[in-house]
Amino acid sequence: MRGIESVPARLAKVLSGAPDIAVLRAVVAAVAIVQACVLGLLARRGSWMTDDIEFLIQGDRGFAPGELLTPVNDHIAPGLRFVYAFFATVAPLNWDVTIAWRVVMQAIAIALMGLLLLRLIGPSRWVLTGTLLYALTPLSMPSFMSLSSAVNNLPAHVFGLLLLHATLDWYAGNRRRAVASGPLSLLISLACWEKSGLIVFTAVAVALYLRDRPIRQWVRQSLPFAAALVAPIVAFGILYVSHGRPSAGRLPGFGRLLELGAHSFAVPLAALVGGPWEWNALAPPFGTAAEPVAAVVLGGIVAAFLLMVAWRQDRRALLVWASVLIYVLVTLFLVSYGRFVAFGDTFTIHYHYWSDLSIPLTLAVVLTARAVHPRPIAVRIAPAVALACLLAWTAGIVVSDARFATIWADNPSRPYFDHVTADLEQAGPAINLWDTPMPPTIVTILSGERRLSSVLRMTGVPFRLQGPGSDPYLVDETGRLKPSHLAVWSRVDFPAPKQKTICGTLPLPRNRPVTRPLRPTQQELIEAEWFVKVGYFADRESRLRIELVDAAGRTVALPEPADAWPAGAAAMYFGPSPRIRATAIRVRSTDPQANVCVTSLEIGLPVVTG
Repeated sequence: MRGIESVPARLAKVLSGAPDIAVLRAVVAAVAIVQACVLGLLARRGSWMTDDIEFLIQGDRGFAPGELLTPVNDHIAPGLRFVYAFFATVAPLNWDVTIAWRVVMQAIAIALMGLLLLRLIGPSRWVLTGTLLYALTPLSMPSFMSLSSAVNNLPAHVFGLLLLHATLDWYAGNRRRAVASGPLSLLISLACWEKSGLIVFTAVAVALYLRDRPIRQWVRQSLPFAAALVAPIVAFGILYVSHGRPSAGRLPGFGRLLELGAHSFAVPLAALVGGPWEWNALAPPFGTAAEPVAAVVLGGIVAAFLLMVAWRQDRRALLVWASVLIYVLVTLFLVSYGRFVAFGDTFTIHYHYWSDLSIPLTLAVVLTARAVHPRPIAVRIAPAVALACLLAWTAGIVVSDARFATIWADNPSRPYFDHVTADLEQAGPAINLWDTPMPPTIVTILSGERRLSSVLRMTGVPFRLQGPGSDPYLVDETGRLKPSHLAVWSRVDFPAPKQKTICGTLPLPRNRPVTRPLRPTQQELIEAEWFVKVGYFADRESRLRIELVDAAGRTVALPEPADAWPAGAAAMYFGPSPRIRATAIRVRSTDPQANVCVTSLEIGLPVVTG
């Protein structure tokens, strides 16, 4: 009973400011596990987003260096490629497996922050306060929800914090451990998210905060560790230059840059009061920040108070605030240059770009707030004021998380894929499908991987893709399997034969293309990703190639069906084509021994029958 009775007393010490180190570590671990699991439950309300689908399909290509080093837009992110390849290999399209990975990474990051604070300031209630601040801030919450953002940012948190631990090891005399873990942590972090290299500025700030000798001696002490950290930066730089595809960019005008700067500084200010409080629902299911003026103003008051305390009580803490300032400014200029022309000021309201700002911001707040010493006249009311501030901050976080969760749950991809897999399992492996894209509620037109067939191949679901026979089935926008037909937009009119032959329509000369004009069956020709239905009869299995031609003579080839054309009278299906406004069609037999007679040529788009 004695051990059990001592637990409340030990926990009380954590709150009173004189905790036992072992108990404090246990509390930090509990906070890490509980908060990560709560975020996991919240993330489970959502599902896959456009980038996730595209990265999963690309990850299904494996772990070859060429695949891992394929640029992600204009990024080099072999870490991201590796994680998606892992998901595609272990449990393709299993959302819960990705949540389990995120929960583990989040818990590790929170525990590392708590242990870092314990090493910096010793056993104190501020360790628990800082751990909670880091764990609960909405700055990093959206990047946990979105898998594509989490694969960038969670490693940036974990390995960035490991770099800070390595920095403490170096100045504590554990130089071998520091050199072994610090550069490797930085390299892995860069491999997942180039911008995570900004953690170096926080490492420098922490090292200067701990400086206990003259600056010249400190520089001599730091040079070997600094040289070790330069190595991964140079290595990644070489990798980026040799494999990257940096997009051309330019900074916006001075006035616009000032406006973007104001929005950028609103991010950490609102975070100080549990913001942003409100989210834009312009692009569900992912909310973008919409900080109200009240959140920014209150955050500004808190920041001004903390900076005043740092200036008066512990000016070393200003070094960590300087790393926050550098993080915001570098993000502002870097992302403005590379993203403003294409996406406008989205980066200032999209927390994907601000997630790991929570590391230096947490350190700055804790190292400053612990220096607050109320005057004797205010000692009695100080606990009440601190409690009121804590409750107000917690209320802001609850509001922020709840409003984000409302948007996050509005994701149609979970029921869509549930319906697809259930219907295909019921239909069996002989089911024949059109190679149609997933609906715009699942993937955008900008995505490089839009076809449902790519997802089904990755998951190993058996099906036939536009095989010969009757019209394939269509997966509708809800993921249901529907009977369908080709809605014809234009067709070939065959001329009457000059003499009676076995093939009274269009015989195909061996290895010679035959081009025929298309007659529209609708009011106008449109540009689209066309499908082609070919009626034919042949004396043996055959294969044809089909191209579409526009009025300017541009030619696009259609993907060839996986199945050979069976002998006899049948129909085959091609598509989809690249986008084109087709005015003619070109057909060629690829089998020199084949004898194929085309009886109909129609192009159109598959639609649900009935």
